[in-house]
Amino acid sequence: MGSCCSHSENRESNHHGGQEQQRMPRAIGRQQQNGNAIQDVNEQYKIYFDILEQQVSGKGLKRTQAYKSHIDIGQIEKLRNVFWETRVEGKQEIWQILRSIINEDEETARLLVQEAELKPIKDSLQHVYDKLGQKYDVPIFCINDPIEYSNEKFEDRGLIQNYGNDSVKLTIRSVNLNGKDIVVECKQNQSVVDLKEIISVELQKGHQIQLESMKLFYRGKEMQDNYQVGRYNLNKEAIVIAYLKILQKG
Repeated sequence: MGSCCSHSENRESNHHGGQEQQRMPRAIGRQQQNGNAIQDVNEQYKIYFDILEQQVSGKGLKRTQAYKSHIDIGQIEKLRNVFWETRVEGKQEIWQILRSIINEDEETARLLVQEAELKPIKDSLQHVYDKLGQKYDVPIFCINDPIEYSNEKFEDRGLIQNYGNDSVKLTIRSVNLNGKDIVVECKQNQSVVDLKEIISVELQKGHQIQLESMKLFYRGKEMQDNYQVGRYNLNKEAIVIAYLKILQKG
């Protein structure tokens, strides 16, 4: 993973990025103008990490803002694995290529980007378009290691403590649903087991899918059966990733 330096240091030449930008379709070029894009990809993981605005990590394609972590390196690795293994948008082969590129040196990484006909935005692997215009966003913790670790644990940050009877609508996403999300409703004081049962009923009723088992992930972390839904501070825009093991008809 990358190393850290300050903004005051000399920047590397952006020659490669300039060439890619010239060949980029207009629609893609317009989306580059959104200054919030880089922040958006990291927003859902802010409970785990603090972005350090005045510092950067990595070089070349792997240059990102630096960050401080509230989880240890083992937990970061698990979070990375969950991220790469739960992508449902775009092409799986592109996600696999991006994952391998991040572990290569700069010269090899650029060759792989060129061979795969990928177009990095602002010469960064954080935001990449494929040749069909599909966008792929990679959070900074998948590209670089943190520069420091905080004593404040993520479990103490942002998780609500008093779980009321209020309902929340959740979007459930899974590769087994062929790109069609489902929306379910549950109460904050219901358990994750209750939520799984609600999802199972909806899958049976709306998709004729019977499950052998299910795992739910929110913000890259598995939701524990014995926790109440409210512990995860889910809101109406929350997307829960479901790993479904479908019962085979026999």
